[in-house]
Amino acid sequence: MNPWLSNPVVHTTIGDLAVELQMPSGGRPSEAMLDLASKLAEYAKRHAEHILDLIYAHYRYAEANEWLEFWDVPAGLTRAQVMNEVESIALVVDDQLVASVYVDPRWDPEHKLDLRYEGTITEVNGEAFDLVDGTLVLR
Repeated sequence: MNPWLSNPVVHTTIGDLAVELQMPSGGRPSEAMLDLASKLAEYAKRHAEHILDLIYAHYRYAEANEWLEFWDVPAGLTRAQVMNEVESIALVVDDQLVASVYVDPRWDPEHKLDLRYEGTITEVNGEAFDLVDGTLVLR
């Protein structure tokens, strides 16, 4: 795949997010990809706090499953502190029109955090979910 990175980034309350369009090598983004990327960017601007809620819930999930020590990430972080343990966030659309908010957290560098976007966030790492009182519940 040949990623096409946008410039400038999308400015949100949780930071500046890159936009990445993925297509076969030498390809150009389709109008449908550009349209979906625009919708995802607008969603990220309007719902950045919800995205942060999901990132923090995933951190707490990792904490409950004792992943943090292995990756040398401190336990007990607050929601306000958790972004200090996130390497990057990208808004990604591929040539099959799959869109995600792709998070690179230090507590799960192997698997990352893939928040599937279909008008709203519908999956966390390929699984349906509920966010119950700040806790991530995978279905």
